[in-house]
Amino acid sequence: MALPKIDLGSCVGCGNCVEACPNGVLVVEDELARVANPDECIECGLCAEECPTDAIAF
Repeated sequence: MALPKIDLGSCVGCGNCVEACPNGVLVVEDELARVANPDECIECGLCAEECPTDAIAF
């Protein structure tokens, strides 16, 4: 299973990815996105599509 990879140098902590994810895989902590629930990821890519800085990839 591929999980979203977050480039912490590009992440601005906006939360768009968290809102886009249908399964609550991501959270924003300390102003950066991170994978909190990896087992729930269905690799839909919505988080990456909504990231304004292209900080998320699979």
